[in-house]
Amino acid sequence: INIPRQLSAVMSARHVDRRPPAAGEGAALPCGDALWCVEGRVVEEFVMEQPIPPYLFAFAVGELGFRDVGPRTRVYSEAAPAVLDAAGAEFAGTEDMIRQGERLFGDYEWERFDLLVLPPSFPYGGMENPRMVFLTPTVIKGNASGAQVVAHELAHSWTGNLITNKTNEHFWLNEGFTTYAERRIVEVVQGEERAALNIGIGWRGLKEEMERFSDNMEFTKLKTKQEGVDPDDVYSHVPYEKGFQFLWRIEREVGRPVFDEFLKKYIATFKFKSIDTETFLEFLKTNIPGIEKKIDLVLWTEGTGIPPDASEPISNIYTKIVTLANEFRAGRMLGEDEVADWQGQEWELYLENLPKSVEASQILALDARYRLSESKDYEVKVAFLQLAISSRCSQYYGEVEKTLKEVGRMKYLRPLYTALVQGNGRQEEKIFAKRVFTEARDCYHPIAQGVVESIFSKHL
Repeated sequence: INIPRQLSAVMSARHVDRRPPAAGEGAALPCGDALWCVEGRVVEEFVMEQPIPPYLFAFAVGELGFRDVGPRTRVYSEAAPAVLDAAGAEFAGTEDMIRQGERLFGDYEWERFDLLVLPPSFPYGGMENPRMVFLTPTVIKGNASGAQVVAHELAHSWTGNLITNKTNEHFWLNEGFTTYAERRIVEVVQGEERAALNIGIGWRGLKEEMERFSDNMEFTKLKTKQEGVDPDDVYSHVPYEKGFQFLWRIEREVGRPVFDEFLKKYIATFKFKSIDTETFLEFLKTNIPGIEKKIDLVLWTEGTGIPPDASEPISNIYTKIVTLANEFRAGRMLGEDEVADWQGQEWELYLENLPKSVEASQILALDARYRLSESKDYEVKVAFLQLAISSRCSQYYGEVEKTLKEVGRMKYLRPLYTALVQGNGRQEEKIFAKRVFTEARDCYHPIAQGVVESIFSKHL
């Protein structure tokens, strides 16, 4: 990669050298040798020994700084000390997660696990490029809870990067397995209760996707038909959470020790290959004989909706939070002693289990006590702002506008814009949403722009 000398490059590959351009290298390129060798430029060399699918080819160039946080991990970002220090603190436990992943799933095959914190316009939570994971800055929360996103991208090092879905119609093989692997890592590193909260939030998200696709249940299947479909238009929690539920169901049936051995054999057998759902199911039936008689594999992979043998998590904290959310419907406000130990995930689960529309006075009272609209955790803030929009609390529209203009992560854009424009009789909100998008559009990634435009085309 030929770049200006004052910049640096990182890539999903092993860095080999940073050197002056050599005469003759640019001769066959459109720029020609004269531009290739112009004063003030350098060449960054990379090599990738392992085979990867093309969607994992990634690089970035900028004024980058870094912090070492472990023997195999360096955190990069724009050279702003405050961002680097915060990211270094947030992801300080990465090496422990790598070791736990190796214990569960086998050797880490990629040598390094570096992280790049991108600008706020990055449209995803993370992208699992081997050796160089890309992250949104919204995962830096100040309490190490953002490391759960890193756990997910790390888990892809085995499920997704080592074994890849053959086409997007089998996307659950990447994301369902990775969600399962992520929660196994979180369970060891952060505890069973934290993993259960993660499962609970996922369960709620899965149920909401059933409502979203109620008029097109094809996309509630694990194995989907996507000919003529833009994958970004049907991107959802389904391959993640229904895929997780399927694997969790198998684990419950055969027991964790048996399933762990199966997973290690599965990864060792298919590493550096792309497979489809049928290949996985045949391997499953061969290595766990009779499983098809105990679990309806066709229903799970080709059926619509949530199978009846899917399961909510069983956890004291999960049950308590859902109960408290149900009590809010009757007007009961949370006590400060009840939430003293809550982090972002507890609040997220609580807010997502509240009714979609409650009295505006209840929203105002909740925020007056706990300042959720000012939370530095975007998961909490966006969940609260969705409630505020649904309850027509226009006092919060300024905060909604600020949020939509400062981040480009689709996880936040999609629900906020949808809440503003869906349904009848929301002309003021629809005008507001179109104005905000017009002003913020150029700061969004093109994929995010397309997602918002598809929301508008459906509801406006």
